[in-house]
Amino acid sequence: MKRYWVCVGREEHEVGVDESGGALLVGVGGRSHQVELTETVPSGYTLVVDNVCHDLVVQDRAGLRTFYLDGYPYAAEVGRTPRAAAGGRRAKEARTEEVRSPMPGLLVAVQVGEGTPVAMGQSLVIMEAMKMQMEIRAPHAGTVRRVHVAPGQELAAGQLLVTVE
Repeated sequence: MKRYWVCVGREEHEVGVDESGGALLVGVGGRSHQVELTETVPSGYTLVVDNVCHDLVVQDRAGLRTFYLDGYPYAAEVGRTPRAAAGGRRAKEARTEEVRSPMPGLLVAVQVGEGTPVAMGQSLVIMEAMKMQMEIRAPHAGTVRRVHVAPGQELAAGQLLVTVE
């Protein structure tokens, strides 16, 4: 079994991954989950956890990964050792987050304006990719500091959309 430590915001989780039995078993918080992961497009996956299907897009920049799970962004650090000592530094960095496009597409709508308070999970923008619309949501509660895009704009994968503070 491989062990990883995953920091999402201020929380750190120990994750165990067992690939020995053919099926992928992932343990988090004392619970074990059966997981299937299939890459459908580059950096895009179908993720099935305990028979529940999710869409997953992964962006990796300088060790910081952003996971878009069903359109919700989660910035995470993944490592092989605990990082609890860095928690104070990460808490300060977590106050401002750049929300980026998980894949190329077309920006359909901007749901917020600069200065708008947002709740975690609130829709920020709607984009269209592969003939499907996807809401990109706020990674945490805060205030929209800057909207970097406009409706009708073509988006590149990883393009900066909104900054939430």
